[in-house]
Amino acid sequence: MCVIGDPDQSIYGFRGSDVIYFKNFTTDYPDAEVINLTRNYRSTETILAASYQVIKNHQIKTGQARTYSDITGTRTVTVLESVSEKAEAVTVGKNIEKMIGGIGFHSMDFGNIDNNIKNGEYGFSDFAVLFRTASQGEVFKEVLESAGIPCQIASRENMFTKNGVAEIISFLKIMESVGSFIDFERIVNFLKPGIGNNTLNVFKNWCYRNRFNLAAGMHHALLLPIDGLSTVRQLKLTDFIKKILKITTAAEKLDVEKKLDFIIDSAGIRAIVDSDRKIEDTVRMIKANSMEYGGNAVSFLCDTALQTDSDIYDEKAEKVSLMTMHAAKGLEFPVVFIAGCENGFIPFEKNGEPNDIEEERRLFYVAMTRAMQ
Repeated sequence: MCVIGDPDQSIYGFRGSDVIYFKNFTTDYPDAEVINLTRNYRSTETILAASYQVIKNHQIKTGQARTYSDITGTRTVTVLESVSEKAEAVTVGKNIEKMIGGIGFHSMDFGNIDNNIKNGEYGFSDFAVLFRTASQGEVFKEVLESAGIPCQIASRENMFTKNGVAEIISFLKIMESVGSFIDFERIVNFLKPGIGNNTLNVFKNWCYRNRFNLAAGMHHALLLPIDGLSTVRQLKLTDFIKKILKITTAAEKLDVEKKLDFIIDSAGIRAIVDSDRKIEDTVRMIKANSMEYGGNAVSFLCDTALQTDSDIYDEKAEKVSLMTMHAAKGLEFPVVFIAGCENGFIPFEKNGEPNDIEEERRLFYVAMTRAMQ
């Protein structure tokens, strides 16, 4: 048996993880050989020395030695002070602009992060802005994009809840008989087939009373009268159901990628996708991910539901990456900005109650060691 892990990067306590497992392992298996890997191939000595000052005070002592790299780079870790979240985003944007060589900010009233860095040495994808909570990313996205700096928020929720994207996934789920009433309501509200909220609620409650899931409810609605619906209202509902079933039958033998395209065209979503570059990019990424599944749409949907924020990150995109510290684990960037370094954010407090300070320490250590230079 071989077990691999880093106690300094145990940051998933909210999922049941506990750093004490590392210490208990040597107790449970006293004959186990422990090999500490102390060579770092990513970060400069400056970054490793600074991050060690953060992590060395943790309470769980595992006997692990400080890592080293012998990689030279910037001489210090820079602290940038700002008066507000928006001012912080502007400060980060100006530094990115200077290091790339100028984009859209015009007020050059402070120096580079490091005077040894030459303008034009970096591209957009070399930068990441990390934050403790997902909501902090929206301010950065707004400020950076307004200055002409392209960026991507590596957020599963942000990706799959976009108008025009959520409807495609919901439509596919319904076609594959794994859709929910929320999916049905979503595409009704999007396509507006003349079915009101009252009709939706009556249909949903009728299904609940008869213990029908959505797929069974759609089938029985074509055969049985629905209590509480007039003939006209049920006819509108069944016409819409027939449209869904017609699209389902026509796309039955297509692979997942082509099925997604068929939904976009047949359900009237194409105009939304083509009118918004961000939605178009998201759909392109989803279709690219679907190619490996062939005709197995259910497996694609299951894996999509299990995706994490880091799975959404597009490493090929020439954009500044905006992501939570948790999502950044396992990734690396030449330049990293850690935003919101203030009480309440890091260490994080929820409803005035502080989070586990040891885990917050490890999380900040993870954020610092995402930086290469």
